[in-house]
Amino acid sequence: MRSFAETIEIVADSDRVWRALSIPAEVICWDTGVVEPLDAPPDYPSAGQHVRWRYRLGPLPLILHDCPTRVESGSLLRSSIRLGPFDFDETYTLRDKGASATQLTAELSVASAVPVLGSLLERIVGQPLARSTVRNSLAAIKRHCERPE
Repeated sequence: MRSFAETIEIVADSDRVWRALSIPAEVICWDTGVVEPLDAPPDYPSAGQHVRWRYRLGPLPLILHDCPTRVESGSLLRSSIRLGPFDFDETYTLRDKGASATQLTAELSVASAVPVLGSLLERIVGQPLARSTVRNSLAAIKRHCERPE
């Protein structure tokens, strides 16, 4: 399993950033691969749920399986995610940085379920692609949250 973290500061309060992370209609506005939620319940995210999202990785249509494992409203969202041959442990942590700024950290661990070649696949494809996707997603959520509502 390979892990990394990325952090960004967003000029918006933590309630605004939390809404962007937790309301499916907002997630599809900023998440670089999510096309639409397929079965997100009205109380998403809650620990123990299994939510499927239609996802696009370049030209490839995929289904992303999202299982929130720990939810602390307004401050922490941790999920177990499966996308193609990869499993991710993803944690978003929000920290107030004054009246109208939030520090958002995304921590990600990547593993591959592919027998024998899994470790090589993680190192050569999974982690570089995941790191790039996380950086792009953090930049996108920053733009989304800093735009006037």
